[in-house]
Amino acid sequence: MILVFNMADLWKPPYTQEELSKLLSVPVVFTSAVTGEGVARLRELLFKDVPKSSLRLQDLKVPEYAVIKSAILSRPPIALATLLALGVLTTIFLMAVIEGITPWGGNLPVSLVSLFDLLDQHVSQAVMASIGGPAGRFIIEALWESVLTLLILSVYVIIAFTLIVLYEDSGLIALLSKSVERRLSYLGIPPRGVVCLFVAASCNVPAATTAKALWGRGSRVLTALLTPYVPCVARLAIFVAVAAAALSRIPYLIPVAVFIPYLISFGFALIASFIYRKALGIKTEAIGIVPPAPLMWPRWNIYFKKVAVSYKEFILKVGPLLSAVIIALWPLSAYGPGGYVEDISQSYLAAIGNALEPLFEPMGLPWQVVMPLVGGWIFKEVVLGLLEATGGLQIISTLPLSSIMAFLVFTAFYSACIATLSVLYRTVGLKLTALSVVVNLALAYIAAFAVYAALSLVPL
Repeated sequence: MILVFNMADLWKPPYTQEELSKLLSVPVVFTSAVTGEGVARLRELLFKDVPKSSLRLQDLKVPEYAVIKSAILSRPPIALATLLALGVLTTIFLMAVIEGITPWGGNLPVSLVSLFDLLDQHVSQAVMASIGGPAGRFIIEALWESVLTLLILSVYVIIAFTLIVLYEDSGLIALLSKSVERRLSYLGIPPRGVVCLFVAASCNVPAATTAKALWGRGSRVLTALLTPYVPCVARLAIFVAVAAAALSRIPYLIPVAVFIPYLISFGFALIASFIYRKALGIKTEAIGIVPPAPLMWPRWNIYFKKVAVSYKEFILKVGPLLSAVIIALWPLSAYGPGGYVEDISQSYLAAIGNALEPLFEPMGLPWQVVMPLVGGWIFKEVVLGLLEATGGLQIISTLPLSSIMAFLVFTAFYSACIATLSVLYRTVGLKLTALSVVVNLALAYIAAFAVYAALSLVPL
């Protein structure tokens, strides 16, 4: 008998081969099919006349350092705090690198979005100078915008996938989530779904994509449907920009205004989970006993291949649909009841905003603030641009705190962007994606109105 411990390139027991051979009374070989480690020794033993032996069962003592590490990371409060810290740090990193926004609302001199804006400015000027008119606008606002949106989204997705795969392949997420998943399942969060939902804090698209890898269709469906309830980095940028513009006279309220949408989103995610579980008959009990996961450095060649394959799958499945929708929606902003328009306030998009205004009038939100949310269906980055185009940011600063907070809470989870909806469609199908849109809108409206009503009662 020969005891072979494969995948030794990822993790080895806290004993040498010789120590284990002596303790278990059989030859022990650490091997790795990827690196070839131990293969020659195993071949040698196979061709050698190994004396017959039986495995002697031993109660092997785990080294003290391994016990301490496991005891610390397996405690639910510490594990949950670590997961929260990972989510917060990932979000702060993406905010700084991509949006150029610091946690305290300041702006960095250089960011990826500022570089993309500079590129967009040069391309737009060149096209309008050479072509101009409706054709030039179509090239810039439809064709080029679809390319630019994919470029910006690709940065989010690549960084998110890079972090996700690192957390997974290092064993950190498996070790941490194991200790909290059973408790979160009582609240309606699917087993291991917590990992995807933490990823959603950076970008909903890769979170919904990775939900497809979860155990059981119920867990996959429920996790994917809950993804839009986690405000992504793009929505965080909206929170920061709106709060900074609206509350500049009372800056100490800015961090509170940014935090409240997250808190309310979490509460309504639990409500949405209850609705979906009852409607679809999904159970969220933890599945079996998950073996302890060792902490290890990932195998880098496999790691980068996994990131590349995940990104390629995203581009091939989501890219064409995202581009098609952006191009198809362009006429809404370029044309209005009177034909071709230069002013977006005269467009069909503005008309949609005016039609929706009565729904938001009870919360004191005018169409200049409501209409940009329609653009958020395409990509949440569009909301800020449309708020500037309609003068919504200036108008928000004149609104009462109750209306401002109602807008932020509604923005937090009223709908996923078209990229996330595309992934949901691929993951859960058309009917459940449509159900997700309806439930998201209804719960976001209820939450926003409740916040408005509550704050209206507070003398400020």
